[in-house]
Amino acid sequence: MKYIKETKILVKLLLLGLLTILLFSCIFYLFDREHFNGIDEENEQKYKFFHRFYFTLTTLSSAGYGDITPKSMPVKIIASILQFILIISLMSGLVTFCE
Repeated sequence: MKYIKETKILVKLLLLGLLTILLFSCIFYLFDREHFNGIDEENEQKYKFFHRFYFTLTTLSSAGYGDITPKSMPVKIIASILQFILIISLMSGLVTFCE
């Protein structure tokens, strides 16, 4: 019974994480390459969603390689919100772990 409960929690966390990544990828998709540093015009149309997905994933994971960075203020604000979500998630995990 405990195994089933833990599996359900894990599935919920995975779905929430995937939903968050896809949501922010779609939000960043609304901005053209002029709002980002590091995205060349040649591959923009072919890999537009992948570039936004990659940026979201590296920002949310705090890896932040720096190859794609926000240029405009709206994208910087949205990226900051994404980083804030990461910080809150880490802190809530630490609080839960310490209980």
